[in-house]
Amino acid sequence: MSAISSKRTAFQILQFLKDSLPSLKQDDQEGIEVASQCIAEAFGVDLDKQEDQRAYSISPQTLSSLLDQHASSAQSQEASSSAPKGVSPEDKAAAEQAKSKGNQLMAQKDYQGAIEAYSEAIEKDSSNAVYWSNRAAAYSQISDFTSSISDARKALEIDPSFSKAYSRLGHALFSNKEYGEAVEAYEKGLELDPTNQTMKSSLATARSRAPSSSTSSDSLARGTPPTGGAGGNPLAGLAGLMGGGGAGGGGMPSMADMMNNPALMGMAQQMMANGGLERMMNNPMMRQMMEGMSGGGGGNGGGMPDIGALMNDPEMRRMAESFGSMMGGAGGAGRGGNSGGNSGGNDNMYS
Repeated sequence: MSAISSKRTAFQILQFLKDSLPSLKQDDQEGIEVASQCIAEAFGVDLDKQEDQRAYSISPQTLSSLLDQHASSAQSQEASSSAPKGVSPEDKAAAEQAKSKGNQLMAQKDYQGAIEAYSEAIEKDSSNAVYWSNRAAAYSQISDFTSSISDARKALEIDPSFSKAYSRLGHALFSNKEYGEAVEAYEKGLELDPTNQTMKSSLATARSRAPSSSTSSDSLARGTPPTGGAGGNPLAGLAGLMGGGGAGGGGMPSMADMMNNPALMGMAQQMMANGGLERMMNNPMMRQMMEGMSGGGGGNGGGMPDIGALMNDPEMRRMAESFGSMMGGAGGAGRGGNSGGNSGGNDNMYS
């Protein structure tokens, strides 16, 4: 530091000490005055000399204001250095490579290895919602639904328009028995992807478990098959879905109406998968009913079978009980069923 800079610094310190005197106690003031005299003699400056005032004063700025400016500048530099930096091309490439490895491990059912790979991708680039969503799916596969929920929500925080993350969030919430929140997640996902059949099926299952969906009429309005209640006839719910119910029940729906009923179509798909549909169609009463819906009467005068007779048919009761098991069992929206959001359909494909 040059002699002039030293004198200017000393002059500013003396000015600061003089300005501080009124706020100090008497004993402290005396100590400051002694220190000021020592500084003035050591650096050869005098606050009262006009020559020194012109040479060393930097008015209107004072030492306090300069220190405040310096502190503010230091804070700005610290904030700038701690701000998130852009991901380098090298890190992006490494993150994508780790994600691809994770996808391969998922296909091999090495879920723990996939979690580690996705974690590596997140470490390289935490701003990519796909990495968080894929890891959420991997966590679900090992039944760590709390971690899955957290990762899915992080993915949606990064990209609120990522419908697959809503599907995976809904699956994890359902599996964690948080049915009401699962319904909300699936609904939001369907707002973004209205044609997603997996989420539609998952939503119907979640609604059937949510507290607000306790009545058959609510379930029917939502496209979810109602149950017959404890000890009830399992065909009662099927009859309600099909529009029957005895005299005055409104009659049977048309085939087009049944094809447009998502709950019935879901039940049919389940039955086709395990051979139940073939067994049902071999039932004489069911053949008569299908002929009636298609307008044929056969040689028996046509018309529909009595729904009460259908309910009392032992074979039909057995198949309806199988229906209830498929639609309301533990696999309905869990990890192993297609209604689970991420375990079947296109939502099981990793990005």
